[in-house]
Amino acid sequence: IKLARHFIGLQTLGLTLKRCYREMVMLLVFICVAMAIFSALSQLLENGLDLGTKNKDYASMPAACWWVIIS
Repeated sequence: IKLARHFIGLQTLGLTLKRCYREMVMLLVFICVAMAIFSALSQLLENGLDLGTKNKDYASMPAACWWVIIS
């Protein structure tokens, strides 16, 4: 934060984030909703409805969420 006193670019970034915090929160909400939807879809598609065949990469919802995050 002390570096922002000396650099105009950091001051501009700080003011932009301060003025657009609602839009940033809305963007994060959209990303989280999309992550939940696509992780549920990926787990359903990879595991299928047959519980006998388990894919260890998609064994749980957190594992599927991690796949969505890294891809």
